[in-house]
Parts: sequence; C-alpha cells; structure tokens
Amino acid sequence: MFMKKSKLVANVIEDRCRNCKYCEWVCRHKVFESSWVQDKYITFVNHPERCIGCGECIEACPEDAIELIKRYC
Repeated sequence: MFMKKSKLVANVIEDRCRNCKYCEWVCRHKVFESSWVQDKYITFVNHPERCIGCGECIEACPEDAIELIKRYC
C-alpha cells in the first residue's frame, strides 16, 4: 500500500527532550531512535523518510519537545 508523504516531518527539540521514549513507542513507522551520540544520550529522528506527519508523537510527548517542520528529504 502506497502512503503519500506529508510536506511536514517530525523534529526533536533537543533542549526540551528528556529521552522518555514515548515518541518511539507511539510511532508506527519507527521514525525515532534513542542512542549515545558524542557522550550524550539523545532521542532523534533517524528515519525522516518514513515519517508521514501524523503528529501522534507530538501528542505523546510530555515535554512538548517534538515539532513538525518542512520536509527536507
């Protein structure tokens, strides 16, 4: 089944994110990943090409640390 991509894609606002992983748990498209990067544990959008811009991650985030931005890929 072909899903049309949204013109928007999820983005994690790093200063607000406390790495609770709620976004990872709710995202059916496995867009997010949490990992150690340069001696810091962060959550980030690892697969923007999979994001359909549904916004479920925004609703799940208790820190208001996810936004939809204009798609860059």
